[in-house]
Amino acid sequence: MATLSRILAADVGGPQLHKAHNLSSYTLAAATPLAIISSKDGFLQRVADLGLAVAIPVHMHIGLNACVTDYLPKVARGPARAGLLAGTAICTLGLLKINLTGPGITQTVKGLWNKGSAK
Repeated sequence: MATLSRILAADVGGPQLHKAHNLSSYTLAAATPLAIISSKDGFLQRVADLGLAVAIPVHMHIGLNACVTDYLPKVARGPARAGLLAGTAICTLGLLKINLTGPGITQTVKGLWNKGSAK
């Protein structure tokens, strides 16, 4: 149960979670340009997509937990953190699904700038 409470309060959960937040920052900084310059459906793009699929939810979860700590009263923090954990799980599963069964995060985002055929 101690591990769950550390994950729920990820912003104050100890040095391991602080290190995870820093690593997710480095991963985002490395994977974003790698995803942009890599060839479509190439190995490097898949590596970048999987890195993004893990780093985005970790970074989001820990950062938003800091917002919960800073801006919500103590009585509302528990439910807010439980909702945030659920949102993080859904985000992680969605990004992994896009990577494993779809075109990947990079091609999905690049597709936003492609001119599609109007129907």
